[in-house]
Amino acid sequence: MTMKILIYGFKPFQGLKENITEKIIENIKNRKNLRKVVFPVKFEKKMFLNEIKEFEPDIILGLGLHPRGKKIRIERKAVNLKQFSKKDLPKPIYKNKPKYLFATLKFKRDKESWTSYDAGKYVCNFSMYTILEFTKNKNIKFAFLHIPKDYNLNKAVKFVESKIDEIVKDLKLL
Repeated sequence: MTMKILIYGFKPFQGLKENITEKIIENIKNRKNLRKVVFPVKFEKKMFLNEIKEFEPDIILGLGLHPRGKKIRIERKAVNLKQFSKKDLPKPIYKNKPKYLFATLKFKRDKESWTSYDAGKYVCNFSMYTILEFTKNKNIKFAFLHIPKDYNLNKAVKFVESKIDEIVKDLKLL
């Protein structure tokens, strides 16, 4: 059985000229049964869920830009909160749902990465929580990586490609 992988990143936001995740998505080699998507930075559940419903992936890998840091963050936990700006109070993404959900696909950290349990409260966390809530009773695995804004693009592409290879090898996909 051939399985499908959806990988997504985001457009530039909040005055940034570029988003490294969009460039990574553009540079990931095309593979059979791999869909690459770049979303606008919006708190809009429908755009994430429609893509999942249409493509019906078995694996989803999200990429987000992290404004600081030197290493790639392997995000493990999404919180049920969204915050439009630092001035705003956080609000629940879903009422009467768990405070947090954990990524269902685990990556091992290495010298280029570390494990994080704080994806923030902006659109990256929103996408994580929305997707994890939608996929919780489906056989869809999900992971999320935060890439530092100034990370070397070639190294980032190589890292993400290695994670796709890890998925394919471990799960004998594609």
